[in-house]
Amino acid sequence: MATQKEMQENLVKIMKKWQAIEDESVKSTTEIAQSTDNPIIKQIMDIIRQDSAMHRRVQQLIIDSLEKQAFRLTPEELGEIWDKVENHIELEKDTIKLADEARKNSNTLLHRYFIRYLLADEQKHDHILEWLEDIKRGLYPYA
Repeated sequence: MATQKEMQENLVKIMKKWQAIEDESVKSTTEIAQSTDNPIIKQIMDIIRQDSAMHRRVQQLIIDSLEKQAFRLTPEELGEIWDKVENHIELEKDTIKLADEARKNSNTLLHRYFIRYLLADEQKHDHILEWLEDIKRGLYPYA
């Protein structure tokens, strides 16, 4: 069985390899967008490009936490902003309801395509905040 250090070193290698793929994705989507005048294709490529750029930033955060400074998050730090997070959770729930309503009221394939994308992204935000709440419970079990 691998040691913790070996696992961390392997994780860094995986993240760096993954980053190289995200870099290629950014390059590829840029090339595709530049090779068309169609605003639909341009928008789709822009969405993917921005997601790939964000993935790369998160991967770098993971790498940095292993090579430079370990992750640190205290119950106090979460407590200071938690009311604002709870308000944002409600905003996300509102956007999910609106996106679902918009999906039900769309009558073209391309409108539904983009509304499904928006709905999935809003649901992703909701999940990210749920996971943050799980972290809060783990740090602050009586919260």
